[in-house]
Amino acid sequence: MTEIATVRVQILGRDYPVACPAGQEHELEAAADFVDNRMREIQEKTGNSALERLAVMAALNIAHEYLTGETKGSDEELKRLADKIGVTLERLSES
Repeated sequence: MTEIATVRVQILGRDYPVACPAGQEHELEAAADFVDNRMREIQEKTGNSALERLAVMAALNIAHEYLTGETKGSDEELKRLADKIGVTLERLSES
């Protein structure tokens, strides 16, 4: 059975506890940062602060990029950043 970890992520200043498979916490945090950044970009461009609307718009934009193949570089960059974060956290925990 897969062990489950709970991670607190912050999106637009709100905390959310999210479950994920143990060992994938860093990837989840990177994904939350990605979503948070995208929602903030949309908020700045539209002036809209309705959380639900921002979430739907961000989800549609991300899905569109994924389906049209526009995220290849972003996926690789996200993985690279997640790996870098993981290495840094391991070093900090060894100190």
